[in-house]
Amino acid sequence: MEKLIIDRLGPIAHCEIEIKDFLILTGAQATGKSTIAKSIFFFGNLKNLLVGIVRKSMGTVNYEALPMTLRNRFIKEIRNNFLQIFGTTWAMDPQMRIEYLYENGETISVSLKKEKSQDQYAYIDLSLNIEKKIEKVERQFITEGRLASAPAELKRVVYADVFGNEQEMVYIPAGRSMITLLSAQINYIYSTMDDNQKRNLDYCTLNYLERILQIKPFFNYSFERLIQMEKGTTDRRLDITRLQQAARLNKEILKGEYRNIAGDERLQITDDKYVKINFASSGQQESVWILNVLFYYMLNGIHTCFIIEEPESHLYPDSQKVMTEFIALAGQFGNRVIITTHSPYVLSTVNNLLYAKLISKKVDQQKLAQVVNPCSWIDFQTMAAFHVSNGTIRDCTDPDYENLQNDVIDGASEEINTAFEHMVDLAHGE
Repeated sequence: MEKLIIDRLGPIAHCEIEIKDFLILTGAQATGKSTIAKSIFFFGNLKNLLVGIVRKSMGTVNYEALPMTLRNRFIKEIRNNFLQIFGTTWAMDPQMRIEYLYENGETISVSLKKEKSQDQYAYIDLSLNIEKKIEKVERQFITEGRLASAPAELKRVVYADVFGNEQEMVYIPAGRSMITLLSAQINYIYSTMDDNQKRNLDYCTLNYLERILQIKPFFNYSFERLIQMEKGTTDRRLDITRLQQAARLNKEILKGEYRNIAGDERLQITDDKYVKINFASSGQQESVWILNVLFYYMLNGIHTCFIIEEPESHLYPDSQKVMTEFIALAGQFGNRVIITTHSPYVLSTVNNLLYAKLISKKVDQQKLAQVVNPCSWIDFQTMAAFHVSNGTIRDCTDPDYENLQNDVIDGASEEINTAFEHMVDLAHGE
């Protein structure tokens, strides 16, 4: 089991959290949900940073003359990435420390140190076994170079052997509609930015932007057509039932389907009617790249950890329900799903999906499937949910009933209803 520990980072005073396959973070704004989500992404994405460094080094002439070992360059890259995600260390609490325990038992931590008159800086600590494994990677892929022609083998070794986790990391931030709104200009804006300008962007947003630019051309056909094309060309066993359900949910949320026709991005309403994506509704613009990104990784069989901020943004309650079902479905492909949310509709839908799984062996499954599609059922044993407040987290699951606690779902509405009842009492002179 992977585990994250945070001390004094942003709004979080302290938390320890085991990373389950379906993880929910809820609570008011500015309480630290994104801090936790970004911390999980930060540590999970380090394997990609290491692969990138090795790939750049594999073709280097006279590698041994370089001033730093692979370990030291990796630590430098970790420090830079930490600053890109969390900002300057100058204003951080001196006692800040975050640590991640990987599935293979290895650990990496970041804390703050101050030397003499220097400002405090991020100190990176790697467990001894990770250091040994990095030395082995350096020897195999760079010094000896005998695996230099095997990029897939490099990725497998780093992911599986060094970090014990072969999942890709995908972060989908809040505020997605702006990137969709500027769809026609985003390629130009990105191509004109120099490296310093890109480094000044929040890394999670930059990573999301680069991912969208990379996979946009893939969506020149409908989801259904893409499924049929993949079925005809791959040797992998496709879960056609779940993929087709994903296509149906996608169409239900968007009231159409995204297309990229030679760079012309549109929302196809019918065969002969479409809307330019930058003129679509805010809900469609917020949703489209959650749906596209998740479907891309599902269809291509890439095991992924999806971290999604506020999937409910700009969606009507019934669409929030369908979006939650789509995200839960994505978790059925050997993937991990982590969401931050303020929405009682998202939480209520999760409860329905948990309850469906709980009673599935006690009732007529065909009748149950007509109420809640089995592709999206959630197993309570593989999920966790936490309410983030006052600098820490509280488990908000109910193990007796295998669902989420009602006070977390109904807390805000109860306050509103109480205020209304007080006003009714005043109106009647009570």
